[in-house]
Formats: sequence, C-alpha cells, structure tokens
Amino acid sequence: MNDRSYNIGILGGGAAGLFTACMLRKLGFRGKAAILDRNKELGIKLTLTGHGRCNITNLKEVSDLKRGYHEAAGFITPALRSFGPKDTMEFLSDTLGLMLKEEDNNRIFPVSDSAVKVRDVLRNYIASFADIKTDTKILNVSHKDRFEVGTDKGTYTFDSIVLCCGGSSFAKTGSMGDSYRFAKELGHTIVPIRPALVPIKTDPLPLSGLSLKAAISLYVSGRKTNTITDDLLFADFGITGPGPMEIARDIPEDISDCHLEIDLVPDISEDSFDKELIGLIDIHPDTKIVNILSRYIPQRVAGVIADMTGLTDSYAQGLTKSSRRAIVSHMKHLVLGIRERPSLDKAYVTRGGVDLREISRKTFASKIVPGLYIAGEALDIDGISGGYNLQAAMSEAYLIARSIKEDIYE
Repeated sequence: MNDRSYNIGILGGGAAGLFTACMLRKLGFRGKAAILDRNKELGIKLTLTGHGRCNITNLKEVSDLKRGYHEAAGFITPALRSFGPKDTMEFLSDTLGLMLKEEDNNRIFPVSDSAVKVRDVLRNYIASFADIKTDTKILNVSHKDRFEVGTDKGTYTFDSIVLCCGGSSFAKTGSMGDSYRFAKELGHTIVPIRPALVPIKTDPLPLSGLSLKAAISLYVSGRKTNTITDDLLFADFGITGPGPMEIARDIPEDISDCHLEIDLVPDISEDSFDKELIGLIDIHPDTKIVNILSRYIPQRVAGVIADMTGLTDSYAQGLTKSSRRAIVSHMKHLVLGIRERPSLDKAYVTRGGVDLREISRKTFASKIVPGLYIAGEALDIDGISGGYNLQAAMSEAYLIARSIKEDIYE
C-alpha cells in the first residue's frame, strides 16, 4: 500500500469516528486505518456535549434506554445489548483510566466534568493506532473495487469505510451535512433532515433563568401530537431544557397553526387541582392568590399567572368561580405561541439521515454498498438528552469494529 492507501477509512473524527477507532484497537484490529476530518482537531462537537461536561452515557437498563430513541428504538436495541452503558463505562474507566460518576436520572459524567478530557483520552488511545488526517476536507466518495475518497489534500483509497461525518446540526463544529451527500451519491436514501434537541423560540414570558418540572404538549392544527414531562427552563427567547428540546423534534416546518401548552402542575389532575384550590381558598381567605399558587410553583411563575388572570393583588376571599377556573386553566394549559421553527444551526442533534431499512442493525453495514458502514448522526437515529446519543454512537462503533475485524479481516 502507498501512503494514501488503507484498509479502513473513518470519514469524520467526531464521537462516532473516535469511538470506532477505539473499538477497532480494543478488538485487536491489525490492519491499516486512517481518520479524515475537516477540522483542525478531532472531536470538536464532543467537547461541547453536556454543556462542556460530557454526559457520556446513561446507566438505565436497555429495556428502558431504548425508549429514548423514538422511532429507531427497535433498530438500535441489538447494538445496545451488544455494547451497553456498563460496557462503555468499563472501557472508559478500566481501559482509558477515566474516572466516572453517576448523577440524577442515571446520567454518567467524568469526575473531571470536562468533555475536553474525554475527547483527549479517546484521541490519545488511538494516536498510535490510526493515521489522523485533520484539516482535510472530504470532497467526494466513490466505490468500484475499492473506495476512493477525494480530499483537498489528494485522493485516499480504502478497502472499507465508516461514514460518520456527522449531521447538519451545529455547523460551526464541522457538521455540514456531508454524510448525507456522500451516502446519497453511493445510492442510499436520505430521510428528510430536521432539528432535534433544540431550544424553542416562543412568546416571551418575564421568567428568564427560572426552571421547573412541567408537561409540555405540542398542538398542530388543534390536535395534540405529543407530550413530554421533564425539566423546562425559561429563557429570553422562549424555552429550553430537556423537555422543550425533546419535543422540538416534532415541530413541523409550517408552524402557522402550532402552539405549545404547558402544564405547570403535571403531577395532579385538573379536577383534583381545582378541588385543592377551593380548599385552600376556604382555609386562607386573607391570603393573596399569588401566595396560594406559590405552594405549587415558584413565586415568579405564580406572579405571572396572577397577572395573566388579572388577579395580581387579589385575595382568596371573594374569588369568583370564573376567576378560579381561569387560574386552573392557566396552570394546566398555559399557551405559548411558537415564533420560529427550530433551527438546525442551534440543534444539538439531527433528526433524519440514512434510511435504516438500508442498514444492517447487526453490523451497521450498508445493504447497498459492500464495505460501507454508517454510524452516528449520519443515520436516522436521534436520542433524547441524557447520554443517549453518545451511547448510541459507542454501541454502533462496537458492532462496526467487530464486523470489520471478524467478518472481513479474519
């Protein structure tokens, strides 16, 4: 082989590419491998995950974990069972020496709280295993007897390639949608691309910086299409946090007849809340309505609800039935208009990608092009926040590496 000819080419040095190289080394692959990446350093987007802390995986059982992958739950399950969260933790801690910790909702972080350190230990592990070609823009990919990958630094040839150039979200990290173009040129079908895990620009409320648990429902043409109960964070532009960012993936392109409804007290039914409110009014007639509501929600939110219902300075005594029902309605059905369709540029993950019907879920090999593997955001797989997307990439990488080593080179 010449200096631009390899057994394996990993196209993209993000999380999926780094994990694939790590798994190839872990499984003892002895062929010649190279990573090509357009950025000047590997894993740029990885260093931003978990707000820079890197929520590397989630320690839920696979039976629960798979539900976080939406329509791809059944497809991703074999990968999660082959190399799951405990395997990921063992590899990072025992092989790479990275100390880990568990936080709420089974989320796993490095003790250092540093996504950069996670990236660095992965990169160091493969430094002597694979040739790393950064600052190398891939221009085209073709396949005849071997794969030819044209770049701005010349043409590379490979026996097999792993296509993992990322999605179309956070373009500033190098995710320019190249994976979809290359896959399509090689004969694959691309499911339309949409943003996932993205903040939502809504009608503003004077609550920036305040968070609470709420049920967020999306309505399209008057029909409720989805409800997510999770943490919500109010911001100057609208809402963000795990709940809003998850439901954002379902917001259609045309938002003219869409809105959100926020249930501020999701753990109690509307009828039960109304009855409790009647009881509190009877017991505390000399208490302001805003103070009664603050038993359920933060004081600032209670103030906004009181303002919306015209009861800012009102006391419980003398509250009319219609006013009480207005309070219940706002607490259980706070309406927020959607001002802009969520943007791919602000999304953490891309929904859509290579059609999973064209991919083997046992190996993540293409059913169309021999020797082609596809991983990460290039695929039509997106998980909820909480370590799901990085775990999917790790599980996919393991199956790919195992297939390359056992099925092709042994």
